[in-house]
Amino acid sequence: MPNDQASDMDMKLMDRVLQEARTNLATGGAGVAALLASPDEIIAVAYNTILETGDLTNHAEMVLLHGVGRLLQEMDEPDRHDLTLYVTLEPCLMCSAALSIVGIKRIVYAALSEDANEEQMIVHNLTLPKINRHSCAGSSS
Repeated sequence: MPNDQASDMDMKLMDRVLQEARTNLATGGAGVAALLASPDEIIAVAYNTILETGDLTNHAEMVLLHGVGRLLQEMDEPDRHDLTLYVTLEPCLMCSAALSIVGIKRIVYAALSEDANEEQMIVHNLTLPKINRHSCAGSSS
């Protein structure tokens, strides 16, 4: 059964990723940041770089995954499952799929994608819980 309670470490690392996002926003970047942590250490921090690169897929989670790709490939599956991604905005479908493929099972985010403006959303008003609800309701056996 998943633990929905935020730990002290969750609060500390969420504060850190929010500060990273504020810093990036203050320097002209987007206010979205992601932080990857093992139970023992912070592995990486990344930012949304869409504005800087013009690449619409450069969400903070994707930039982070590209930056630590080799490390993740070298980790065994149970160690990847112990990682936690902290991100300021709920991952979109692209990022959620990539995180699932990589094997990161735990994601902690500060705001729902519904709280973002339309330009920040990949699919307007469609979040993973809604997709799951529609998928379950739409399937018949």
